Amino acid sequence: MEQQLAELAAAMATIQKQNTAIQASMGSLEEIKPMVVELASWKPAVDKAMTEMRDDLGDLRQQVERISRNPILAVKPADLPPLLPTPTVPQISVPKEEETASKGADASPGPLGHGVATMNRGKASGDDFSPTSLPAKAWCKDFRPAKFHPRCCQ
Repeated sequence: MEQQLAELAAAMATIQKQNTAIQASMGSLEEIKPMVVELASWKPAVDKAMTEMRDDLGDLRQQVERISRNPILAVKPADLPPLLPTPTVPQISVPKEEETASKGADASPGPLGHGVATMNRGKASGDDFSPTSLPAKAWCKDFRPAKFHPRCCQ
């Protein structure tokens, strides 16, 4: 009787180990289950897309067969004449005489009608400074903090 009891205890220990392993496997299956459900929902969409692609491929094969049988469609696009006319010599625009003619001594640079010549190298508007010497350490000539200007302050 004691031997049977020892065998039953050993069998119970084995069953408990197997039960623990089964529970661990069930936990893994529970983690995987949402992914399996999601993938299963994709299957009909993928099957439908594959069917459409097979149909499109069949249509393309029919078009290729039709083109290969028709000699008119076998002409290469490079052999066809151009759709737009192309000039043989590039045209260079020559300036008109009135654009280049000067008015004499008071002629201003640029096209006619532009008026006074522009000189961008003088004083900036609103600032009173002299580019004779640069001040040290960002102070202008009258020792007030200067507005930043590349010729006045650094």
